[in-house]
Amino acid sequence: MRIDDYNAAKALTEKLKESLPIKAQAGKEFLKTLKQKGENADPDREFEIDFVGYSGDEGGIMCGLKEPNNPESKEKYVSSITHLKIDPTHPLAVEVQAYQRQRIRKLILQDSRGFKAELMTIEPQKNKKRSKGFGN
Repeated sequence: MRIDDYNAAKALTEKLKESLPIKAQAGKEFLKTLKQKGENADPDREFEIDFVGYSGDEGGIMCGLKEPNNPESKEKYVSSITHLKIDPTHPLAVEVQAYQRQRIRKLILQDSRGFKAELMTIEPQKNKKRSKGFGN
C-alpha cells in the first residue's frame, strides 16, 4: 500500500524548499524523541526548518531543523514533517496540514492491516483431551 501520492508529495516538497526557512514546533513524537535524548522537550520551543527533502513512503517529507534562538548551538535535527507543527501563518500551512492528516491516516490503516494479518497467522491452540477425573 502506497502511503504518499508521489507527485503531490514531490510538488509540496518543492514548494516548501522555495519558502525556506519555515518556523515550526515539535509535535508529540518529536517531543518524545527529544525527551529520550535528555534534551529540552518544551512544546513551545521553536525550530527553523532549513532543509526539506522527500524520502519516499518510508519517511515522507523530511525536514532539517535548527534552533533560531540559539545561533551558537551546532545541534541539528531531522524529522518527518508529520511530527512537526508548522507556523499556522505560513502560506503553505494548510497544504502541509492536509498532507500530515492524509499520511497519518494511511499509516494507521497500514498498521492496522499489519496487526490483523499478524493475528491471522497465529495458530489456535489445540484442545487437550479431557479426562474423566483424577488419574483417569
